[in-house]
Amino acid sequence: MWRRRGIAAMAGLVLAGITILMLPSHGNTSGWKDTYSPALPAPGGPYAVGVRRTRLVENGRPDPWRPDTERQLMVDVHYPAASPSRPMEQYYVSAAMTELGSLAWAPGEEERLGLEPREVNWQFRTHSHEWAPPVPGSYPVIVCSAPPGRLRSSYAGIAEELAGHGFVVVTVDYPYDAPVVELFPTRRVESSADAQVAVSRTAADKARTDDLAHVVATLGDLDPELTPILDQQHVGLLGWVGTRTADVARLAHLPKVSAVASLGAGPMDVTGAGDTPLLVVKALTTAIEGRATGWSATVSLSEVTERGLTDDGATLTQVARAYPRTNTQIRRAIGSADPSTTQPAIRRYVAAFFDLHLRGIPTDAFSAPPPTGVSVDPPDNPS
Repeated sequence: MWRRRGIAAMAGLVLAGITILMLPSHGNTSGWKDTYSPALPAPGGPYAVGVRRTRLVENGRPDPWRPDTERQLMVDVHYPAASPSRPMEQYYVSAAMTELGSLAWAPGEEERLGLEPREVNWQFRTHSHEWAPPVPGSYPVIVCSAPPGRLRSSYAGIAEELAGHGFVVVTVDYPYDAPVVELFPTRRVESSADAQVAVSRTAADKARTDDLAHVVATLGDLDPELTPILDQQHVGLLGWVGTRTADVARLAHLPKVSAVASLGAGPMDVTGAGDTPLLVVKALTTAIEGRATGWSATVSLSEVTERGLTDDGATLTQVARAYPRTNTQIRRAIGSADPSTTQPAIRRYVAAFFDLHLRGIPTDAFSAPPPTGVSVDPPDNPS
């Protein structure tokens, strides 16, 4: 059973106030010399978006990387939000990355991308309002898992998009299997270098499937104010959904899981999905093995890497435009595809897939002609 360790309300307000002073607005920023803030594409849909951050600890389960401690995760929850008593603008707009996590992660990443220190504000603002009240109702849940070596912040944009269309999206970070994870409320930063035990990739993937199984099983424990709006009978998985047949099979057949979508997560053997509806959004050059027996579709995008399919495709393109000398390194990281084409296509296909399989809303997205640079292997029954 997971127990929730939230942030004290007063501490959260103090930190929010401090961060407001630190965070610049979108674009080039006055007062922050030579610092550039990229921006996430704005979410569509009829709802404003709220977000809450939670640390989850699994009682009695040793962490594979730190066996002397219990396994813990950090999650963000994005959801449809509204405020009947005051304007949404009065709720603090969340940063893309946490402060200490950014400070720990940025030096190595900036060097890889050819940036000088502090040329980019990685704490740029998102479109989500922290701790805003949820809209009453019942909304399907999507658990979004960052792949190995990536951060949940790379999926904030797609999480906002889905929340704006009436889903609750839980994005998950995995300490020691991610570059850095800042744990709340202690604000301790754990990096992959802090692991005490070397864990094989196979064992790490097994630990990830255990983590996701517990998150799905205990969705009602994430936040007491959000529990009433969770439709826990209609749950989807997004992002990393396993690589090997056994991991894919376990995740695709978890109780409550009705649909699985792989996004930006690299090669996988899809055989394990069985008859669970499956969407794979991938780079054109990424190999997929096997074939699912149920509803399945594959969307392939040219001139893009798996990382380029996440929010990094949009934000790093902006960074390359601001600092042209980084263009070669950034294109190597995300590909050369134009995110003004790829990002809307990704959002459209993912939202249509979950609308169909979590809500029963028909779609022509997979039978209609795709955008330039996108190819679709459609299902036998696209609607």
